[in-house]
Amino acid sequence: MNQSMRDAAVADGSTADYRIREVEARLDRRMASIEAQRVRSGWGSKLSGLGFVLIVVALAGILRQVRPSDGAWTMDSVSTQEIVLRDADGVERGRLATDSEGRAHLALSDRNGRERLRLSVLSDGSPGVTISDSDARPRAVLGYLADGTANLVFADGDGISRAVFGLEPDGSTQAVFADRSGAVRTLVGVGADGVPAVSIFDADADVSTP
Repeated sequence: MNQSMRDAAVADGSTADYRIREVEARLDRRMASIEAQRVRSGWGSKLSGLGFVLIVVALAGILRQVRPSDGAWTMDSVSTQEIVLRDADGVERGRLATDSEGRAHLALSDRNGRERLRLSVLSDGSPGVTISDSDARPRAVLGYLADGTANLVFADGDGISRAVFGLEPDGSTQAVFADRSGAVRTLVGVGADGVPAVSIFDADADVSTP
């Protein structure tokens, strides 16, 4: 091998060695870049989770600062299908709701959770008020029907209607009184023409004159 060939071989060897070192350096840089991205990704997830926690804590602090002194929030409008009120012991004391049949009602209960007062509006628009006793039995009911009839009914502890006062669409009025069995004993009314009438019934439902 002459000098020129030896020089060329040395040059080729140096070139090949340089290329190998360059490839190795590129691989090292690539691996370092991948590792750096992995580390950044891991820390990014941790920082995201930490950021969420910090946001929640910050919002809680803000809400505590802006909470009204009396603890009550004030807003212009609330849209929902049901609102439930509970006292300090967790007992349900009130419920404002609508149902699938188009009725709306407001029910208020005593400290034992028994319903004592109910305001209702039926699907046809008829409003009503029901007052119940401590056993949640209806004792007084006031209703106004869609046809213009208004009635006030009183019941005893057994659920028997004992007195009914009514106003008919034609303007006539009537008061009906029943005994403990529910049998009508007295009827007092004023017709649409203004003529009064009184009927008294005995135990056999026979009419007797006053």
